[in-house]
Amino acid sequence: MFDQPIIRICLVLGSLITATYILRRVRLAKVQIEDTIFWLLFSGILLILAIFPGIAYWAAYLLGFQSPINFVYIVIIFLLLAKQFFMSIRLSQLDSKVRILTQRVALNEEKIESEKLDL
Repeated sequence: MFDQPIIRICLVLGSLITATYILRRVRLAKVQIEDTIFWLLFSGILLILAIFPGIAYWAAYLLGFQSPINFVYIVIIFLLLAKQFFMSIRLSQLDSKVRILTQRVALNEEKIESEKLDL
C-alpha cells in the first residue's frame, strides 16, 4: 500500500493541506475548537501513516486484515461516521434550542402586544 512514493507524498500533502486549512479557519474564527481538534488529529494520523507506513502493516496484521489499505479505509470510514454521528446529535440539540427560543420570542411578542392593547 505505502510502498509507492507517490501515495506517501499524497498522504503527506493531504494531511498538511488539511491542517493548514483548519488552522486558517480557526484564525478566522470560523470553526469551533472541538471540530478543530478532531480534524487536526485526523490529519496528524494521516501524516503519521505516511511517514511510518509500518504502523498500518502492523495494525492490519494484528487485527487480521488481509491488506493494510483495508485497515486504513475501515479506520477512516469509522472515524468519519463517528464524527457524522456526533454532528447529528449536536444538530438535533441546536434544532431543539432554536425551537424553544422561537416559542419564547413568540410568547414575549404576544405579551408585549397585549400590554400595548391594555394601555
